[in-house]
Amino acid sequence: MNELKDDDNNRTQERKQTDIAIVGGGMVGLSQALLLSQQLPNINIVLFESVGLQAKPELLEQPSFDARSSALSAATVALLQLINVWPDIVERAQPISRVHVSDRGHVGATAFSQAENDNQPLGFVVENRWFGYHLCQAVLKAQNISVLAPTKVESIRPVSAGAALSYRSGCNAELKTLKASLVIVGDGAESPLRQQLGVGTDIHDYQQAAVITNLEFEQPHQGQAFERFTEDGPLAVLPLPDENTRASRRAALVWIRPLPQLEETLQWSDTDFIQHIQHTFGYRLGSCLRVGERHSYPLKMVFAREQVRSSIVLIGNAAHSLHPVAGQGFNLAIRDCAQLTAVLVQANQKGKDLGDISVLKRYLAAQENDQALTAGIGHGFVWIFSQHNKAVQLGRNLGLLAMELWPAARKEFFSQMMGRTVPKVKLRAAGSI
Repeated sequence: MNELKDDDNNRTQERKQTDIAIVGGGMVGLSQALLLSQQLPNINIVLFESVGLQAKPELLEQPSFDARSSALSAATVALLQLINVWPDIVERAQPISRVHVSDRGHVGATAFSQAENDNQPLGFVVENRWFGYHLCQAVLKAQNISVLAPTKVESIRPVSAGAALSYRSGCNAELKTLKASLVIVGDGAESPLRQQLGVGTDIHDYQQAAVITNLEFEQPHQGQAFERFTEDGPLAVLPLPDENTRASRRAALVWIRPLPQLEETLQWSDTDFIQHIQHTFGYRLGSCLRVGERHSYPLKMVFAREQVRSSIVLIGNAAHSLHPVAGQGFNLAIRDCAQLTAVLVQANQKGKDLGDISVLKRYLAAQENDQALTAGIGHGFVWIFSQHNKAVQLGRNLGLLAMELWPAARKEFFSQMMGRTVPKVKLRAAGSI
């Protein structure tokens, strides 16, 4: 399917107002749109995206070695099943069969396998290109979602019983206005609209950067994921699918580096980079044979001081950005989407305005504990495993050893670490609408 053009979408062009507007067509924005579309089939949704929203099958014919990936928790998979996209996504999803956590230079280590999880995968790793394609396909097919892409939303302002968005579709286009009962802002970590609205942020700068790339190892990973804590920062190796998933040797690397070491790390040759990975990660999957293109981004924990206002709610990285140590930023965002959807369904059933501030505050009250706990776990991991104090080092290693000996504690630890807790929201199953 080709990029959706403005003239293909007369429903949006003719409309001056809508029930819900979503700004941002990334994986979080698309997922939010699909959840709302399925659970509230009688409302109208307009999705704005600044770049062309594409769903081209030819882009997926050959998996790219350098493709970016996401780790999906069991709760996220359950929600993707709810909106009927998981059957397509799972075709190229790598199940996680075992997670191993270790502390480099110390004896503490523990692991958790699907045998301890009722033989269910601990999660899945999916390439973003494949994941995004199927979300995009589903959005373009939804009858109550209209898409404007490429379109830039320049501002949001409160109006009577809603909010008005000013936007331009294409270069030098006429400025248009759309009124919505509720505007959901998911335009990314830097969020120009968050800034335009004057919403402040609380920021913790870790003085670290994440170096991400893909690796190929000598031995098949067999679905194993590794989280290795080092004196300079954690290193995660996640299993990636291949044409033969059972024998795949591809893995995604997320390596946290102190900012003073970042430039040197990025300048290493492939050979030097592999040598450093081997020194840090060891030979758990044999020799590292190949490394892909490297990228990096600075690490900060960012929380918007206001996630909700009358007729406005922030989601995804616009609401909060987390340290990637446990890979739970996206999974938390999807749980936010589910909670918001459940609250809006309840409000709609009671005849309340979807943008009513009391409704949006109810959403935030229901989800803020999950946000705080998930952020706190990641932040705590970073602090505990970065300490050089001998007492702290002894304590964390005793903790890892204790978990290895105490199955109940180990299961609880990995449940929290991997965000496997299913959110307590009431949503209707697929096919019941």
